Amino acid sequence: MRFKPGLTARMTKHIIANKIRNNKRFSLVLMLEPTFMCNLSCEGCGRIREYKRDLHKIMTVAECLKAADECGTPIVSICGGEPLVYPYISELIEKLARKGKYIYLCTNGLLFKDKIDILTPSGNLMINFHIDGPEKTHDAITGLKGTYARVIEAIKAAKKKGFFVCTNTTIYRQ
Repeated sequence: MRFKPGLTARMTKHIIANKIRNNKRFSLVLMLEPTFMCNLSCEGCGRIREYKRDLHKIMTVAECLKAADECGTPIVSICGGEPLVYPYISELIEKLARKGKYIYLCTNGLLFKDKIDILTPSGNLMINFHIDGPEKTHDAITGLKGTYARVIEAIKAAKKKGFFVCTNTTIYRQ
């Protein structure tokens, strides 16, 4: 199941409410990047080139929550960089969940096993692991041998602890 039934119901309610208000344009998902930092330098990612001057900057939890409130979407996708390098990730997730937000934590998975004890499975949290194809391809794209095996281990650990898990794959020309 790609989406939880509660998320689908909440999204449907959000869309209908905006249509009733005659809102022609409204957000469905907030793509929240509390940090641009990452523990990888993947071949296809422009993050390092595009944000070179800003890699050190991070948002406070208060700034993140304000953005979520202003946007008004039922879903917050925490991405970045790598959100697990964000020092306040567990506090941010907890406070977003308390606000009733559905949270997609988009991670490359390399730090997940180290951070698993600070994260709590909940009905609002979905862990989205990024995998760029089979092992040889994934390791080549990330530029680091063994990353595929580590993300697979992280997925297994997440499932064992009771997290809702999904994956995301970028298709490259090569």
